[in-house]
Amino acid sequence: MSDSKARFFLPPDDYEILRFGGESVKDEEKGIKRIMKYYHDSGLTEEQLRENNKKYNLEQMLQIVKEYFGREYGYRGEGIVLSNRYQRSVNSYIFLEDEREQFVHIDELFESSIMAFFLIIFKWSKEFDNLEVYGNCFTYLLFIMNDVSILGDIPNEKSNEMLLQIMDGDAQVMNLASSCYWTVVIFSLAHEVAHSYFASIGKKFPNRKKEEFKADAVAYDIVLKIIIDCSRKGEENRIIEDYAYLAPVMYMQYFDLFYYTDRVLYNRMIRTNTHPLPKERICHLFAIANDDKYDFDTENGNHLYAGFLDAYDEYRTQLLMKKERGKLDKIIRTEKREQRGRKDE
Repeated sequence: MSDSKARFFLPPDDYEILRFGGESVKDEEKGIKRIMKYYHDSGLTEEQLRENNKKYNLEQMLQIVKEYFGREYGYRGEGIVLSNRYQRSVNSYIFLEDEREQFVHIDELFESSIMAFFLIIFKWSKEFDNLEVYGNCFTYLLFIMNDVSILGDIPNEKSNEMLLQIMDGDAQVMNLASSCYWTVVIFSLAHEVAHSYFASIGKKFPNRKKEEFKADAVAYDIVLKIIIDCSRKGEENRIIEDYAYLAPVMYMQYFDLFYYTDRVLYNRMIRTNTHPLPKERICHLFAIANDDKYDFDTENGNHLYAGFLDAYDEYRTQLLMKKERGKLDKIIRTEKREQRGRKDE
């Protein structure tokens, strides 16, 4: 696109394909029934799940992000709408081409992959010494990285059932994963809205990487201010918890695992002139979180992150070892990976 202000994790084809392309594969009622099958003993009810769906959804989170942009930056992003169809991408983007409707896209694949990622990695870190859980979590995390993230396949009913079986009705892990997931959603939406904000004030950057770092900084500022405000409210009125404050860092490490898996399985190296590498973004986010102007309790978040790192490091070790021993040959789908690669380029 010539003279486009679009800001993407991956470059699009054109407005019509991006705005109206893809399909919707969600079935909330089936999802509620499936969850209740495994969580009925935890005291969770269908009514609670439906209430949670009203409180926690992408539209609500976008409105919260816009409210905070208005409060903190004097920019309300009123013309920005949400796009959420399944377009086989774990990335988010905002479309800002002149004289076109602005929209933020959060793919249904993003929703499936990020939520499943947090569920499985927290379950693994919690029961790290349980060999059965260890094996199941490694296998499922590999599925998320390969089939979902690299190859773009949205989890089907069978794989969703398998995930819930691994969770085994663990309400604690569900709560931790949910809070971190919604923190990442807010961060991603705020990152994309930041690009619109920059365009609205005519802010120029020497290169795209500088802009991405600045969008991360603005997005994380929004996240941390929401956390601070929520920490002063009763538990029932909180949007996200302070223990999820490092969720944006973990989100970048999700991409780091995604790229690492791609390199180990398919010998593919991610190269980009427009976006910083995940490790660079992680360092940048840590520097922001450590700023003294953000005052909230970080102890539980640090403990959560330490457990996360145990599973993160173990996955990397086991993936390389199993690949070298030929134990992953059956899951390597080189032809489909090449097709996906050509489509993304």
